[in-house]
Amino acid sequence: MKYPALVTLAAACTLVLSACASQTDNNLMQTVPVGSGTSHLAIYPFVECVKPKWTSLAAKVRQYAPDSDGQILSVHGKGASDSVLILAEPSANGTGYTIYGDVVAASRYVALAHSCD
Repeated sequence: MKYPALVTLAAACTLVLSACASQTDNNLMQTVPVGSGTSHLAIYPFVECVKPKWTSLAAKVRQYAPDSDGQILSVHGKGASDSVLILAEPSANGTGYTIYGDVVAASRYVALAHSCD
């Protein structure tokens, strides 16, 4: 490899940025939810329905698994009030989900998530 120090630095920066995004997500989940619902779709089809809709509003939508059952989609804006997160978990009849974020910023995201019910 020609530039091993550069690769190491890039990996370290990626790790730091991931930790920042996760901390923001954790902070969001400590707030009062701005929306919730259930979908007849199973968890992965539900997330695949919501993700392109959210991508139409935000340039980057991050998807990851917080545990073995759930999925999270998150959007991080310039400020904390621009960040929105949906936690989707399996339920008896499909998927249950909770949306966190600023009420004004999240209202468009909530409506798009409900379109996948």
